[in-house]
Amino acid sequence: MGQWENARSYLHKKNVILEKILVNTEALYRFIHRREMKGIKRTLGERDVLIRKLSAINEELLSDQTWRGIQGLTPMIQDIANKQQEIIDRSSQIMQEAVTERIRIAAELRASKARRQVKNRYSNPWATIAQGRRINEKC
Repeated sequence: MGQWENARSYLHKKNVILEKILVNTEALYRFIHRREMKGIKRTLGERDVLIRKLSAINEELLSDQTWRGIQGLTPMIQDIANKQQEIIDRSSQIMQEAVTERIRIAAELRASKARRQVKNRYSNPWATIAQGRRINEKC
């Protein structure tokens, strides 16, 4: 029974970490649309820590495969598999939206740069300086 409890505890920890990653993924979605780079960086850092913890738990579970035959853990294993697939799907969707947002930002920057270049090329900088001043002032 000790092996069952040990495997159940690891699976529960894995389930909790997957929930946190899912919440983290939704926060990442919000930060991308608000264009908050500090929030994105912080969220990705938290996600990295969670994935490292998940990796450690997976290594512990892979070191002893005898728990896979226990029938009482099957619903928990299925729930974990469903959450993992949901995280993968949502992450790929968010990645696509991040790429789209990046393209929008690049287009806005190009438009801004083009506007600035047009303004600098076609406006007469001397017109504002020479207004109301006599260039050849008599002594």
